[in-house]
Amino acid sequence: MRTYLNHGWLFAKGKDESFLSKKAVGETVEIPHCPVMLPIQYFDEKSYQGLWSYRREFDAPNDLPTQFLVFEGAMLQFNCYLNGEPLGHFVSGFLPVRIDVSGKLKEKGNVLVVYLDSREDPLIPPFGKVVDYLTFAGIYREVYLDSRPKAYIEDYFVRADSNGHIKVDVKTKGEATLSCKLTYEGEQIASFVKEITVPNNRLHLYSPEFPCLYDLVISYGEDKIETKVGFRDATWKEDGFYLNGTKTKLLGLNRHQSFPYFGMAAPRSLQIEDAELLKTSGINVVRTSHYPQDESFLDACDRLGLLLIDEIPGWQFISKEPKWRENCLDFARRMILKERNHPCLIAYGLRIDESADDHELYSSIQAAKKELDPYRPSLGVRNFKESECLEDIYAYNDFSCSDLTHGADKGTSWKGAEGKPKLVTEHNGHMFPTKSFDSTARRSEHALRHAKVISDVGGDPDIAGAIGWCAFDYNTHREFGCNDHICHHGVYDIFRNPKEAAYLYASQGKEGVLQAASSFLSGDYDEALLPPAYVFTDADRVELRKNGVRIGDFYPDKEDFPNMVHPPIKVDDWIGETFDEPRYSEKDAKKMVAALNYAAQFGFSRIHFSHKVLMLKAMLKYHLTFTDIYNTYGKYISSWGSENTVWSLTAYKGGKEVGRIEKGPSLSFHLEVKAARTALIHDDRYDCVRVSIAKLDQNGNLCRFASDPIEVKTEGPIEVYGPSLFSLYGGQSAVFVRTKAVKKPTKAKLILKGQDEEKTIEFEVK
Repeated sequence: MRTYLNHGWLFAKGKDESFLSKKAVGETVEIPHCPVMLPIQYFDEKSYQGLWSYRREFDAPNDLPTQFLVFEGAMLQFNCYLNGEPLGHFVSGFLPVRIDVSGKLKEKGNVLVVYLDSREDPLIPPFGKVVDYLTFAGIYREVYLDSRPKAYIEDYFVRADSNGHIKVDVKTKGEATLSCKLTYEGEQIASFVKEITVPNNRLHLYSPEFPCLYDLVISYGEDKIETKVGFRDATWKEDGFYLNGTKTKLLGLNRHQSFPYFGMAAPRSLQIEDAELLKTSGINVVRTSHYPQDESFLDACDRLGLLLIDEIPGWQFISKEPKWRENCLDFARRMILKERNHPCLIAYGLRIDESADDHELYSSIQAAKKELDPYRPSLGVRNFKESECLEDIYAYNDFSCSDLTHGADKGTSWKGAEGKPKLVTEHNGHMFPTKSFDSTARRSEHALRHAKVISDVGGDPDIAGAIGWCAFDYNTHREFGCNDHICHHGVYDIFRNPKEAAYLYASQGKEGVLQAASSFLSGDYDEALLPPAYVFTDADRVELRKNGVRIGDFYPDKEDFPNMVHPPIKVDDWIGETFDEPRYSEKDAKKMVAALNYAAQFGFSRIHFSHKVLMLKAMLKYHLTFTDIYNTYGKYISSWGSENTVWSLTAYKGGKEVGRIEKGPSLSFHLEVKAARTALIHDDRYDCVRVSIAKLDQNGNLCRFASDPIEVKTEGPIEVYGPSLFSLYGGQSAVFVRTKAVKKPTKAKLILKGQDEEKTIEFEVK
């Protein structure tokens, strides 16, 4: 039985000795808690690296004899006191702490005091050297009391395969009778003790497409554990990854768990929203870089069928200090025990990201994995190709994509990976950091670089898949990013708003995607040129029109991106069927169209010699001047200075229209506000929802360079988890709304006021 202790904490900066007395005074806060709210950029990272005091009074929930106090996550280490008695010193970081408090609770008026130390400690991974992410302070995951009877389940390990065989290993305390009950969608499938095989007619396999989950109840006398079970085989072979016997190419993104303003102190609802967003991003796997993440996120991945690879805390550095190494091994053991029952988990990341070889340390970690879970493979992430590989899978961060001519190196070049499965665990990222408000050309190339890697890996039978760096922009130490404390490496910005690369990923696994990585405005590009536009879609073709006049059809670019499920569609002809110059012969007209399209991309000063010859011949043959040629270019291509040129793209799939977008000068504007949910629940924890806000033009296109100020107000039992005044960031942003306690369902309002417009969203808080 869990009794959550998330509400009603006292909090103070520093180590407040009064918290151990009856005279404690502090700020009332909720867990998850962020001690220092930060701006999204340009701040002092030392501001949260301090000491903090927390105090919670509570009554014992029942008379069960066995009680454990559980902290799901507190950064970084803490001393804990219960009713004035010291419980000890604990290291949490990214992993839960479980404290036995049996026999120490009073029926009424228990006082729990936590003195938290959030300073970076060189004896605890990931610290000891520089780290490319921030470890925000606070008790940032949930706290609860776990109450058990005298005989109880101490730990359990469930394995279920694609043949329907399920085996349950249980570690218990005390004497009682063990039994298990398996149900599917409310229908009981089987009762058993330790193992059973589900008949084929009642077997539903687990996969990203069909994440079928069974409910398992493990009973030991009066004690019960409820968990989810997925029947699947996740097998890694030298030639790739197989799910339930079918070879499956892995396409994924890395996730940092931090959010703007409040860092890692995100409640369950935001963890779930992140998983749901990633699932709709067209990927089938996520890597939790570079540390174990919230159980709510993993639970959501289970439910959604989003495959997962975890990772122990660390980044590049390995210390020689015995205590550091002891902590690293301890973290590996604790991560395995925390996560081994998740059906979504397909491999353990048991090597510190991009670290050097260390036979002693990594041998000990592999021995721990063999003891705790010999059935699930491990991988080790490197940024070099020759290495001692003690893990089951050779993982490599391939940053060889430096332009659009090359995406990823061949798997055969990974000399240290011979005989092992291979996986690209990072690509792009720092090679081409891209802000959401960067130029259209840069945002387009950012997406195409990801496409190039996906295609290269997709065509390499020696690599199991590729996981891009990364899902979301994230706050980092001052040594990284662009001196603003942000790594702009994400395909989404720090607010979870999509860049063009996000649409590229979505087009690989989601229906109805249609996004053009071009403004179709020559003034948006250097020299007022108009380079090819790339369209990210799952459609079969797109039709381009200019001011309603058909130019032509365009199809997936299988030449440059041959190994993608849905290659980008390249629009590189701005004239097409509109060319109507009777003076030209049909043959000369086709050549002139090609020459003018080339000039649109590269400029007249860079056209091929053959184009120059063609134009000279046309001038002589048809008695034209160069001004005539240039005016023809302006007539069909250049829209700079024109009154209102509108380009339209219509997508077709299976012969049916599935989407349409229009591009042209922005003439009128409005704010679009969307909430992921409007029904909020404040129960054992506060609820929180992301509300996106964007400035759009009359065609629904994002005004990427808008930075309008937005004022936020609330009415009712909600508050803004962040500033109440901010500016749009790349034409968009997000507000995080969190609940306050209510006694009955109550209406609330979020009011967003821009320069010329006000938007209101109504919520119901229960």
